[in-house]
This record gives sequence, structure tokens and C-alpha cells, in this order.
Amino acid sequence: MGTPGAATAEVVDLQAIGLPRLVFALLRQRFSGLVALQQPGPDAGERSVWFQGGMPIFTDWVSATDSLGQILVETGQLTPDERDRATLALQSPQTELADVPATRERLGHYLVRRRLLTTAQLRKALRIQCARKLVHSFAVRSGEAHVTGGESSAPVDEHTLGAQVNALELIFAGVSAHYDLARVAAEMGRLFEAPLRVRSSLLRYRAHFHFSPADEAVLAAFEPSATIAEAALRCGQSRLRVAQIAYTLWACQMLKGADSARDTTTGGHAVVGAEPPVRKASIGAGTTDPARLASFTAELERLEAGVRAGAHAFELMGVPLSAGRAEVKAAWHGLSRRFHPDALAHQELGHLRERSAAVFASLNEAYQILNDTRQREELSSLLRAGGRPGGGGGPSTPAPTTKEILESEMLAREGDRSLRAGHFDRALERYRQAAARSPDEVELQAAIAWCEYQRSPDKTALRGATEATLRGVLARQPRCARAHYYLGLLYVQARDDETALASFTSALAVEPEMLDAKRQIHAIELRYSSPGEP
Repeated sequence: MGTPGAATAEVVDLQAIGLPRLVFALLRQRFSGLVALQQPGPDAGERSVWFQGGMPIFTDWVSATDSLGQILVETGQLTPDERDRATLALQSPQTELADVPATRERLGHYLVRRRLLTTAQLRKALRIQCARKLVHSFAVRSGEAHVTGGESSAPVDEHTLGAQVNALELIFAGVSAHYDLARVAAEMGRLFEAPLRVRSSLLRYRAHFHFSPADEAVLAAFEPSATIAEAALRCGQSRLRVAQIAYTLWACQMLKGADSARDTTTGGHAVVGAEPPVRKASIGAGTTDPARLASFTAELERLEAGVRAGAHAFELMGVPLSAGRAEVKAAWHGLSRRFHPDALAHQELGHLRERSAAVFASLNEAYQILNDTRQREELSSLLRAGGRPGGGGGPSTPAPTTKEILESEMLAREGDRSLRAGHFDRALERYRQAAARSPDEVELQAAIAWCEYQRSPDKTALRGATEATLRGVLARQPRCARAHYYLGLLYVQARDDETALASFTSALAVEPEMLDAKRQIHAIELRYSSPGEP
């Protein structure tokens, strides 16, 4: 694959994840390394994208319309005549470039050396070229992306270092160019028709997308919440454009489902970042076939038993010890299509999502082991010798992997649903699992502290520690609406209305449409206006 060093590549199924979500996950973890994927069409072949600190810096994606010379002319850095003369000079080294070594000099280097271009101008042009090429890659709907972290041998030098592409703007451009309504609907699933609302995190990153004034009107149409169809009516834009903007923000975790359901056991609080609960399909409902459901459940139970028993990668994938990479890949394609949690809703199997997610994570780990030649051969040799693999699937790294970030997001959503239903034990378990995969996520730490407090039989004894934890979260992330709201509830219980009012007001400053914070403020104001009332 041409990846640097001996690092093991993570394999991401683009049909299950989608390139926009993958690029955002790499941005979140400040990924540095290489991503390899297949370019389709007449220039088909494996292409690479080099990342530095979560931003793309170079790609070898083939695009004849995005030549450096053409970009320099379009941006006014060169005249067409200057470009043509430089191109001719590079093709005739025996004349103008007699002092240059036999290796072919790049156009950008030649222009800088001849002082027709500054290094800063070259970096800008290369950034535009890289972004344009990568926009074409968002047309890819399926296949695999191989993600290899670490120092990579990207073809950059002192002239081109610093030409990072704005990842958020790239995602928006790629979605705008290659996502139609059907594709957006397929990837967003049930949220495509559901009410949506903007997350507070958009305030911090809004400028990075470079929205047009018309796009800003679309964002305003989601206040306080709206479906994609409703937002299109409000702002007068086409449903396609609204869907593209909504999908972009959703893929970047800046748009969420606006769940109108409130739970009295948590004070009516709709947890920040939560999405509408998955409707459980009953047997025989919709297109569900009882025989197919029984078959799927039996296979799921078999895999669950294997995971509990510590089955090795060959057993989980259902392939022999002699299986090569092609056989492993074929097995993975079949299993991932069948057990990916996002695929269950379309099969009326949404009530099995939680169990399927745990099995899918184990299958994904097994596939990564068997897809790596060295790890596959080591495991095969160990098993043939009568041994059993130890715990874990391979060396761990301090930073969360792409898979861990995506799993953490999914587990956090499950925790949110359990918290809304008042199932604090289950919510706490899911939040802890999510935090194990993404330890730096402060909202998860706030949610864990609140669940521990709610399930405690002696809340008075735990109140001080919970308050300290929530204040610690706010010290690291002052715009955590969840922590502000939970602090407010603690102060209400302690009959400190003045401090509670300040906390709820802070939560509203971050999440202006947090109805539960508004209700708490209204209740406090009523108490102030009627001091004689209990």
C-alpha cells in the first residue's frame, strides 16, 4: 500500500462511515499520517492523502483540470504566457535549465527559484490545488480507506510546508459537490425526516465553513428546530441545499436531533447532544420477516457468545487459519453489511442496535488484525502451535483511533437515551465505555458525574464531589452547557436559588434553546415573586 514504516493501518468501510465523517474524525484527533483509498473512473488506482495535525496537506489524486499552472493563472499569480513559458522551459532542460540536475524540477520550485512566485504564493496555490483534488474524492461511496498514523513521507519541503487544507471547508465543498438528496437520506437515516437543531459548538467553528449569506439563512431556519423540509420552506432555499448543509453539520457533530420528549425523572432535561430515541420495531412490523429475524438473532447470539468466550479473530470472522487477505476481506464485507448498527433500522431491527454495536466493534477489531499480514501470520502460528492469544488485539496508543472516536460517539448517544428514560445504571455504563474510547471528551465526564450522583442512595454526601467534578469540567471547557445545567440542579436541591439562576443562565448562553433551563429559571422567578409559597 506504500504506507510509511511498519505501522498497522486501520481499515474504514466508507459505505458504513462516509468520507465526511471520516475526515472530521481525523480532524478531531489531530491525526498525522496517511489515508489510502481507491480512485474510481478512467484514472482508477490507489491514491493517498497525507494529513498533518488533522488537516490534509497533500494528495496524489489525479485530476487533469486542477493543474498547478492553471490554478496560478486563475488566482492571478501568473499570466497565461508566463505559465506557458515556464512549462516549456521545464520540458527543455538543455536550454533554460542547463544548471539544473537531470531530475525533473517541479513547476512550483522552478517559479520560486526564478522569482516569478514567492513561497507564500506557492503554498496558497498548492493548498487550493490539494483542496480541489480532494473535493473529487467525496464522490466515492463505498470501498475501504486505510488509515495509517505516524510520520509520513509526504512529498512536501520547505516551500510547501504549511499548505494545510481547511478540513471543515473541504467537507462542506465535498458534500455540496457530490451529495444528492438520496445520498444524504441514506447516510442520515431517521434524522433526515426528524426535527433538527444546531449544536452550540457551531458558534466556535462557524467561520471555518465559509458559508455564503444564503447558507447563513439556512442555519437560521433551524432555530429553534426544524426538519430539513421545514427549514427549506422557512428560508426559501431548495430542499437539496438545505439537506447538504444539514448533513455537513451533522457529519461534523454540529447538528443534532431535536428530541421533544422530556423525562420527568431528570427534571425534564433534554441532554445536550442527544438524538431522538430509536423506535423499536415489533416482530412482523413493516418489512420484517419472522424467519429472517430469527436467523439474524441466532447469528447475533452466536457471535455474542464467541466474544464473551474470548474467541480469536479467525473464529469471529468465520475463516480458516489458512485464509488470505482476499478471503478475510470478503468475510468482512458480508459481516459489516449485516451487523453494522446503522444498517439495522432499514431492516426493522432497530431494537437490536445496542447488541449489534458491541458485536460490530469486536468484528472490526478482528478484521484489523487479520487484514494485517504480520499480525495474521503471528496469530495463525500461535494457534497452530496450540496456544491462545492474550487479551487485546494489538498494541494500544495514547491517542484515540478513528474507530474509537466513532464508537465513543455511538455509545454516548445510547447513554443519552438511557438517561432521558431515567435508567441511570445503563446510562453510566454507556458513558464510561464512551469515555474509555475518548478520554478527553469533557461532556462525557459531566454526564458520568451526574449519573453517579443520581444513582447514589446518599446524594447529600456525594453533592460536594459532584459539584467539584462539574466545576473541573467547566475549567477545561467553559462552554459545556450540560455541566452548567447539572450545577444548576444541584443548587436548586440545595435551595441556593441565586447561584442556580446564574448556572441556568450560563447554560442558556451556550444553548439558547435549552427549554429545561428556561423552565428552571421561570420556576425560580415564580418563587421570588411569591415568597410565601412553599
